[in-house]
Amino acid sequence: MDEVGAGAGIVPDFFTTYDALMNARDEPETVTRLESAAQGLGFDKVLFAVIPQPKTNIADVYLRSNYPDQWREHYDRNNLRTADPTVEYCFKASSPFVWMPQSFKTPEQQALYEEAASFGLKVGVTLPIRGVGGEIGMLTCVRDEAPGPAFLKDLSQSLGGLSLLRDVASDSLHQYVHASVAPTEDIPVLTAREQDCLQWMCAGKTAWEIGRILSISEAGVNFHISNLRTKFGVSRRNDVVVKAIRLGLISLPG
Repeated sequence: MDEVGAGAGIVPDFFTTYDALMNARDEPETVTRLESAAQGLGFDKVLFAVIPQPKTNIADVYLRSNYPDQWREHYDRNNLRTADPTVEYCFKASSPFVWMPQSFKTPEQQALYEEAASFGLKVGVTLPIRGVGGEIGMLTCVRDEAPGPAFLKDLSQSLGGLSLLRDVASDSLHQYVHASVAPTEDIPVLTAREQDCLQWMCAGKTAWEIGRILSISEAGVNFHISNLRTKFGVSRRNDVVVKAIRLGLISLPG
């Protein structure tokens, strides 16, 4: 791939590409045109995933992707979502998340990256989706290329097109995302202190920081967090935040 990459290639067909996506006849054609648009920007793999409503079960997320089937099966079977930094990121931020080896911080995240790279998912970008109806999701575009300055230079030229593609894809697939919304699940009853801890967890504060803010001990904060994990039926602190946002119990920061 040359240095300019596909980013410059969108100029002649700029409106044609996105108009075609908006006017696709049905869902399969919409997904196919999304994949083609991503390829036009230099990315051979694309994933579009949206939680239709804040209270929709995350297992019922609307997801369309041309990732390798073996990778998707491995990802789902081993519940790798819990280690995937892009999932947590999309609940907390709106700016793009760039896929590079150094973007995966913890040992679990690094292991996830190495496994994904073995399936050709080596570099790319995840763009969070925030819908007017409370939808939360992502458009991820990835390619099989060694990470480095050449990719970052190309990304800087194609990022505007990718951001527009995210918005057009969200509009184009909106009706299909909401075609079948799963029943809601029971919302746990939280104490006032648990609610306080939950809100500050969403803001990214540590147990020690939350204790200082609420004028309680760190041990007390950890006690409340343990109760939250039990009430939400999860084992990880981050999953408490993800599930609370999905259930509409706390609002996203910013």
